[in-house]
Amino acid sequence: MEKKDIDVLVTAALKRTKGIVNAVPLAGEHRDRILGLEKDAEERSLMGLGKVVNSGVKEVMGCPLVYVALTGMDFDWGGGHPSLVLKKGEEVVGKEIRDEDEIARLATQKNVWFMHRNFVVYRDRISFPQDIMKKICHFEIPCIPADWCALDDSQFTCQSTIHANPASTTDIFLKKEYFGGMDEKGTGTILFGIFLGKEDLMDNRS
Repeated sequence: MEKKDIDVLVTAALKRTKGIVNAVPLAGEHRDRILGLEKDAEERSLMGLGKVVNSGVKEVMGCPLVYVALTGMDFDWGGGHPSLVLKKGEEVVGKEIRDEDEIARLATQKNVWFMHRNFVVYRDRISFPQDIMKKICHFEIPCIPADWCALDDSQFTCQSTIHANPASTTDIFLKKEYFGGMDEKGTGTILFGIFLGKEDLMDNRS
């Protein structure tokens, strides 16, 4: 299936998703620009307690097909998955918790410390805050499975879909380039990536 036909199917599916206002394919020449903007944001980010790495955007940029979606206030950004984690090397030592029952359960655990109402740090995995201050740990914005997008992929092989939340500078760039500079209160952007099957991979990289 040709890329232009896949683009029609994917953008239509994205636009049918609650909270997505518009969606378009990402221009190939913008991949490096986005990675550059994210790199700059990473170098400036401290979040008060450590460096923030947007690994999610990097992973989406590695997908053969990438789309940009403009979101409204009713879009579910995380779908139950953490949108921020704390890592010590490759080990997750803290994360955002979205489930209220899980928050209540963790609140009774002695090895858990709440950095925020719904962000937990596991005491037995980290020396807190020393490891963060010594830059042994870093915060990471991961990619999130995009199971919420109902794709009719009967005409092409879709292995998986993911989405990522860009940095504010990337968000501004995407809105300017793709959505006429739209910046109404409550609007945002996501980057949506598709991993294709081998038979579709070679001819369909955006």
